[in-house]
Amino acid sequence: MLEAFHAHPDVGILGLSGTKQISTSGISYLSPQRVGILLDAEKQALDGRAVDGLCESVQVLDGCLLATQHDVAWRKDLFHSALFLGASASCEQQRAGHGVAVLGEKEPACRWISNAFQVDSDEKDAFLDEYSKDLYPLVSIIIPTYQRPEYFRQALESAQKQTYRNLDIFITDNSHNEETKDVYEKYFADDSRIRYEHHPDFDARGNWHRALTYDNPDAEYVNWLMDDDLFVPKKIATMMEYYFTYPDVTLVTSYRNAIDENGEALPDTESTKPICEVTSRLKGSDVGRMLLLSLTNYLGEPTTALLRKKYMLQGGRLGWTGREGKYRIVDFSTWLRLMAQGDVVYIREPLSSFRQHEVQQHKALDTHFGGLICWTMMIQEAIRENIFLQDDEDKKRSIIRWLKFADGNVQVIKDYPKDLWEASYVQDFLKAYAGMAAALTNGYQIKYEIDAMQAGSDIINV
Repeated sequence: MLEAFHAHPDVGILGLSGTKQISTSGISYLSPQRVGILLDAEKQALDGRAVDGLCESVQVLDGCLLATQHDVAWRKDLFHSALFLGASASCEQQRAGHGVAVLGEKEPACRWISNAFQVDSDEKDAFLDEYSKDLYPLVSIIIPTYQRPEYFRQALESAQKQTYRNLDIFITDNSHNEETKDVYEKYFADDSRIRYEHHPDFDARGNWHRALTYDNPDAEYVNWLMDDDLFVPKKIATMMEYYFTYPDVTLVTSYRNAIDENGEALPDTESTKPICEVTSRLKGSDVGRMLLLSLTNYLGEPTTALLRKKYMLQGGRLGWTGREGKYRIVDFSTWLRLMAQGDVVYIREPLSSFRQHEVQQHKALDTHFGGLICWTMMIQEAIRENIFLQDDEDKKRSIIRWLKFADGNVQVIKDYPKDLWEASYVQDFLKAYAGMAAALTNGYQIKYEIDAMQAGSDIINV
């Protein structure tokens, strides 16, 4: 340790084990990316990789053995036990401008007799309250809302009560009255993490544009929250833990509960039923293929998934192709783009609730037909990029599945009032239908021309 301190005068504290990223629980020895080798009571090596060199920088140290070369006060005002001692000391040294490192050892130098610490919930809360901004990436939660003040209150409260503390909560409200604003001011205005904007002059498209282009430059992750949905308190913390464990995955999502307008549980539908029996890391190519063969969004609505911004944002544009225009469905089209870049973690426990009720936008005809058109664009892109649908049998299955879904809608259109026949989404749907049908005899090349980029609302499944 003396040799390491002399060689690295910037290092304020050394230990024998630590982690590159502390767990969202705040407990260092439960964290992934562990560095340093300790022996247990039976002299067997505990999890952790050896340090290559004299010492290696880490985020925090375990408290089994600590040595300092800069005098920084211990936080005796916060902690009275040893469990958070090493992590707290690490944070205080870094606040003072000093480094934190694990000592390199040829042989383990310390035995950890027991890791069965009793966690004091008050000390855990004190640790997370004090150091979350130092230790964890900022997560944006984005809530678009319109004239559903009670649902909005429940949704925002579920965001506010997240066990993950380092949050940026943004609300854009285009209500034409003050009821939602009154709820915010009465219950939530004192929370410095929340930013509320009221835009009564916005239409639905303007409000969605504000929500979808909101970008806090300090936030590394983003999760939308529809104003009628709910988060489980540990949602963000649980999902962030999987990003820490698998830094290369591009999407983390979960099973979600379906609830009715009163918050009562609904039975699973084809889209909400779980896709695996246990939490799993899945190949993005496999899950993308599953979605395109079934034309079912098993991965959830915008509320369900937590996204890493560096994979998600392309100049503020969501979706996959950039050509979806007004027919862009934000959830499954964005999920497909992310899965084209990497793997998915699917968490088997429910971490959010998807509320289903009569006034939802996804029941509107233009959204329904927009979704069908968007699926044709996803199939077309997969075939064009030779991803997800890579052999002719899969291409054929996906196209035929879409045509079967669409056939019933062709019959519905026949019963439309004549003026609805002139609606752009009906005309575009019929063009897409013709292009999909022709693809079966055209080497699965999907060709049709529609003006998806004309003015119109971004479509999102809410």
